[in-house]
Amino acid sequence: MAKKRFRRIIDLAMVVLLISSLAAGHALAGSFDDGGLLRLINRWETLPKDYVPEEMILPEVDTNKAGQKESIYMVPCAAAALEEMFSAAEEDGYILLAVSGYRSYSTQSLLFKNKVDSVGSRETAQKTVAPPGASEHQSGLAMDVVSTNFRYLNRDFLNTPEGKWVARNCCYFGFIVRYRDGWTKVTGCNPEPWHIRYIGVEHSVAVTRLDIPYETYAAKARTLPEYVLSWGTSELFYGLVGDMLRGDETNAEELRRAEEMDEDIRWETLDRITALYDSWE
Repeated sequence: MAKKRFRRIIDLAMVVLLISSLAAGHALAGSFDDGGLLRLINRWETLPKDYVPEEMILPEVDTNKAGQKESIYMVPCAAAALEEMFSAAEEDGYILLAVSGYRSYSTQSLLFKNKVDSVGSRETAQKTVAPPGASEHQSGLAMDVVSTNFRYLNRDFLNTPEGKWVARNCCYFGFIVRYRDGWTKVTGCNPEPWHIRYIGVEHSVAVTRLDIPYETYAAKARTLPEYVLSWGTSELFYGLVGDMLRGDETNAEELRRAEEMDEDIRWETLDRITALYDSWE
């Protein structure tokens, strides 16, 4: 797919994100704090037992089974992005199906207990089923997807045309494939090519281009000021986080210093440093 088409998809997705986020009372994109789109959720950084997203809706997409409709709630911005992604997949000849969206702490507790009972140990169980509080599904920002040609939550989904399409294109709608081959030591989870997590388009494109686990990305990105996280571009995050991973904090530190200055200087600094990394066109 050409870069110009990717750019149009990103522009559309950003409009969807802006409208739905404002309507729902959510921050635009940039917070790692409670309820933020970028919040890291895993076995080491968990959600509290009583955490429930402020607002959720049912995305207008098909499900794997008729009875799963009530299991695919998401926060509004993620739901809107999922609808756009499913529509784009269909235009390319692939029919995606939703399986599981929001999942409560208590539901996750039951699933995890059943898995522990099945495999005999907590350590083994949590590689395939997140412990309660450690599931991204509780945030309302995650969805498990399959297709009409492959209806199983199985790692072979990656080898299907639909699975390859998701891996290649979901980032242009704000999602990342959260658990990939070779990342288990970092994420704590075995590969799950069917599990996608919404973090907003500009960050998802950067994470995918960097080809790193979200834990690795978050470790660097969360040190950036909120104004950068909310209004930066995918090119900025790709270049800036890449530099930080290589040990070069020069531009990141300048953005941090600008946070303490007046608004005009802050935005001028963001524009200038963004231009250093702008290679899209």
